Amino acid sequence: RIVSYPDKLLPILVKKGLRTSLMGRHIYYQQTLDSTNSLAKSLAEEGAPEGSLIIAEEQVSGRGRCGRQWISPKGVNILASIILRPNILPHQVPQFAILGAVSVAESIGKLTGLKAELRWPNEILLSNKRVGGILTEFGAELDRVDFIILGIGINVNFDLSGFPELAGEATSLLMETGAKASRLKLLQILLEQIEANYRLLTESKFHQLRERWNDLCWGMGKWVQIASVEGKQGGILKGMDNSGCLILAKVNGERRIAMSGGISLKAG
Repeated sequence: RIVSYPDKLLPILVKKGLRTSLMGRHIYYQQTLDSTNSLAKSLAEEGAPEGSLIIAEEQVSGRGRCGRQWISPKGVNILASIILRPNILPHQVPQFAILGAVSVAESIGKLTGLKAELRWPNEILLSNKRVGGILTEFGAELDRVDFIILGIGINVNFDLSGFPELAGEATSLLMETGAKASRLKLLQILLEQIEANYRLLTESKFHQLRERWNDLCWGMGKWVQIASVEGKQGGILKGMDNSGCLILAKVNGERRIAMSGGISLKAG
């Protein structure tokens, strides 16, 4: 009898007991990749089916938002990308970062009981530190999207004590709970959450996803500052609207919409 499985995200193990009809039914697994998103993009351009999952035990050129490096030792985290082919217009693509973030937060909650927070536009936090992130990339024409790559990184059994450059900025499930978590189980839960939440988007029910994002929103009700290429703007964070933009309220009652940028708390 099988007593235990190796701590690897092998396709045969991922598929065993996986309760999805689309996500993860085609899996591309590599020990080491430059980036799962890069391979996913190539596969998508070659016609890989929707729901295809690309997994790596290690990324040597992992990327976060704005080209930032994503540091991840081998065999301790979830580094994955999923190919989606929704029938949407290019302006709807930002909804998929929301899909990814909500799915990751809910999956962490199901596995560990921890309540993650979501920092707009693409970060998942525990104890005010980054535990995961979403990187969406896409191929499109003027009037339609050909594919979306949903890139996901989650720090699972990552001991960050050997990485002083990440101190105060990042954390992991191991560091938050004091115990190792099953990467395999977390990935399976995540694929099931993504499939359920993706169905909401295909049924034009983004508002339901938005409401759940707002429930997990980091900084909700606090004075925040948004920094973008257009400059800085501040206000009380009121949540996200149906287009995926942030709503800020000024003290004079004026409401502003932030479409992009980095968010931080600011003394009022």
